[in-house]
Amino acid sequence: MTLARRMALFIAGLLMLALGGALVIHTVAARDVLHKQQDVRNRDGAAALALALSQQPDLVAMKSVVTAQFDLGHYRAIRLVSGEGQALVDLQQPTPAPRTPAWFARLLPLDVAAGTALVSAGWREVGTLSVAAHTAWAQEALWAAAVQSASLLAGLALLSAGLTTLMLRAWQRPLHATVLQAQALARGQFVEARLPRLPELQALTRSMNTTVRRLRETFAGQAEQVAYLQRQAQLDNLTGLPLRQQFIEHVDRRMSHHDAMGLLLVRVSPLEQINDQHGRETADNVLRLAGAVLARFARSEPDSFAGRLAGPDLALVLPMPGMAADIAPALLRAVREAVAPLNVGAQVCVAASPGLQADNADSALAMATPGLAQAALNEGVFIAPPGLAGSALSDLSAWQAQISAALVEQRAHIGEYPVLDARGHLVHLECPLRLQLDPDGQYQPASKWLPLARRCGLSPQVDVTAISLALQAIAQDGKPRAVNVELASLASEGFVNDVNSRLANSPRAAALLWVEWVETGNRGDWQAAVDATQQWRRHGVHIGIEHAGGAPEQLARLRDLGLDYVKVDARHLRGVAQDTRVRAYALSLAGLIRLLGLKALAEGVDNAEDLAMLWQLGFDGATGSAMRSWQLAKPEMSSALAPSTSDRADETSSHSAY
Repeated sequence: MTLARRMALFIAGLLMLALGGALVIHTVAARDVLHKQQDVRNRDGAAALALALSQQPDLVAMKSVVTAQFDLGHYRAIRLVSGEGQALVDLQQPTPAPRTPAWFARLLPLDVAAGTALVSAGWREVGTLSVAAHTAWAQEALWAAAVQSASLLAGLALLSAGLTTLMLRAWQRPLHATVLQAQALARGQFVEARLPRLPELQALTRSMNTTVRRLRETFAGQAEQVAYLQRQAQLDNLTGLPLRQQFIEHVDRRMSHHDAMGLLLVRVSPLEQINDQHGRETADNVLRLAGAVLARFARSEPDSFAGRLAGPDLALVLPMPGMAADIAPALLRAVREAVAPLNVGAQVCVAASPGLQADNADSALAMATPGLAQAALNEGVFIAPPGLAGSALSDLSAWQAQISAALVEQRAHIGEYPVLDARGHLVHLECPLRLQLDPDGQYQPASKWLPLARRCGLSPQVDVTAISLALQAIAQDGKPRAVNVELASLASEGFVNDVNSRLANSPRAAALLWVEWVETGNRGDWQAAVDATQQWRRHGVHIGIEHAGGAPEQLARLRDLGLDYVKVDARHLRGVAQDTRVRAYALSLAGLIRLLGLKALAEGVDNAEDLAMLWQLGFDGATGSAMRSWQLAKPEMSSALAPSTSDRADETSSHSAY
């Protein structure tokens, strides 16, 4: 029982005790008054009648007077008894039943003794007269007084209850604010409460606010430490872009999944001459500014990835080959404008490869690098002839028609990749969407068509389809499933309500649905996510972030989203078993996520040693090709968690599909 309810019951008990006691005391006091009045009436009646009888000449006259008085009907009994005990007059009539409840008459009786007086004739004593009046009127008067008092006290009780309720609510408000603050703190949300008016609660609120501020500072410090470890392990100290090794691994991973990509190489020169003439710091500033431009371009386009290769060379990978030719001139202008204020004669060249046809990232870079020399001769931009992949993706309208047709005709299904915890229990099934773009062709992973769907504005339709298929699958087997949702979809008109209605129609399946989106640095996107998912969480939907870890200092924003889990991108965890810097970063990142009260999940783990290390570092779950061999090593685990044969070739690409 809550404290407020206990206080309400306690006050109600005290109020009932006080008002009930007042009613009893008032009624008993009224009975005593009526009892005395009846007693006085009997005695006065006896004295007056005795005086009247003493004036009569004989007994017959006395009887006539007594009878006349008795006939008035006010008396229950009149008796005249001689000194020898003989009843000279004995008149009695039954007392009329009072119009009161029987229990009330039994509980508060009015038994009044008869009034007595001596009757004499001259100096001779005739006898003793006793007079007893009726008590029904007194009983009725007592009942009426009790009813009136009870009504007034009941009204007073209601008024007191109303005032008490208002008072309790006024007291409860700051208590409720403190409870909400404590609950938010338990969820990793650092919320400061306003000071209440009650002095007793002000000290508590001040202490809570102080705790919140200290925890926020501690969290911010830890986030900065994690970001520092990330920079040491993965980022170039000068430009802040991923190092060559991380860039190569990312491109290799995408190419191994046959993902269509575009590549832009940027060279800023002559760095050695700038270094000799203007100093090391100026040369570093040139690269730093150029790297900031590439980082901005990478953030503006989902699934893009920038990195520093070596010396003056930077690179940008785009999710679609056709984008490379479009972005190259804009990238060239942006880098030139960024370094121009330094006035050191820096020259910028951009080489674009619309389609990568190499077997691996090193070969792709080797094939694209000569384009930088061509760019220097062609006003700074060189665009390589598109390969087959590039030409196939050039017609956006055709792709829009294909994707729309596949969605309308329901030529779609979802894959299933298990996310397991350290004990082998299923956390959920990752369910990337596949579309059959050609009615007679194979189902294609999202990496083939999702960037185009984004550009065509089809993300809401794609995401509604994925959610609907996941809800249907959950309803069939009761296994939790996770689907990706684009932040652009969350902000689109009608999307949130559409999904909300589907969740309402499938309440059991909705409680097992996990919805996630890609980590972004755009504050507006995060606010749209906060507003959109509030309704979904009422249906029990789990909310999470995928591809996280690129900006650990921004994880503080997660407090506002009410998330349940964070999936760390594979590129931040690869080599964690061997590289101490990566291990330190992964350990700090997992601790930061758990400090927020969230689950830390690892994406795309493809090395058994890395997986074992992640369990030691405290990760709550993982997915990737290493999970398959780990499953086989645990015969007690259900084979139902394994993906189907048709999906296994794509298992390690389940994250790149979005």
